Amino acid sequence: MFRVTVLGTAAASPTRERGLPAVAVEREGDLLLFDCGEGTQRQMMLANPPLSNPRYIFVTHMHGDHLLGLLGLIQSMALQNREEPLHIYGPRGLGEMIRYNLEALRVYVPFKIIVHRVRRGAILSEREYTVSAERTIHTNDSYAYRLDEKKRPGKFYPEKALALGVPKGPLWKRLQGGRAVKVGGNRVTPAQVMGPKRRGRSFGYSGDTRPTKELKGFFRGVDLLVFDGTYGEEHSDKAKEYLHSTVVEAAKLASEAKVGRLLLTHLSARVSDYEELTRQAKKRFSRAEVARDFLSVVLPLPE
Repeated sequence: MFRVTVLGTAAASPTRERGLPAVAVEREGDLLLFDCGEGTQRQMMLANPPLSNPRYIFVTHMHGDHLLGLLGLIQSMALQNREEPLHIYGPRGLGEMIRYNLEALRVYVPFKIIVHRVRRGAILSEREYTVSAERTIHTNDSYAYRLDEKKRPGKFYPEKALALGVPKGPLWKRLQGGRAVKVGGNRVTPAQVMGPKRRGRSFGYSGDTRPTKELKGFFRGVDLLVFDGTYGEEHSDKAKEYLHSTVVEAAKLASEAKVGRLLLTHLSARVSDYEELTRQAKKRFSRAEVARDFLSVVLPLPE
């Protein structure tokens, strides 16, 4: 399963309806958090189903609304006697901030916290997926992230296996796992009984940013993009001043990048008319949607 849950959609300060920025990605047993604003751990408990114990956390930039939930989340995991290491990725200064505050609060952490300084390019490679980063235009050191599943084996054709003398059973599983088998002195390879490799699923998260041509290329073709939509078009001057995007600018980028679906988030407190924001965005990209807290999307496997 590959499920994306938007835990917080507010900008700068929480509101009665919206928590601060955080997006959870559940992928085949791994939980990854993208940003961790104040109150994220409570949002995780209120999610359906509840979420806990992320393996990786990716912070976009050093603004409090995107990272102040880290300390409380770490302390709660310590109280739960977590043992697995926690990997946190983020910009310059993040490691020092975490270490200083945990020391000042005298929090005993029984697990290892490994903070990785992010630079553009590939930053994480797991057996079945990768995460990469791209610079954004917001602060001096801010990043967007993209998760891509590695290619999957091609479709298995039982009739081809049978025609080559491979009986149904363990040998089929071996072929589907990418290994050749021997039958009656003949060697049968996966390429003889399977189609071409199939692409995996992909997810992108912008953090706070102005739209850029680099981000358009970075997010090209992702199945789901969660992007900065802080303002409506009527406040485009504010978007430029504070280095954010309007929903129209985000929708234009998503359309040109040919993404599958766009969720707009990080909404300014000035925003109250969701229908108007959605109307503005859909004029540029029909598969755009203004996200609400706890919106959850399951990404299907491509055929």
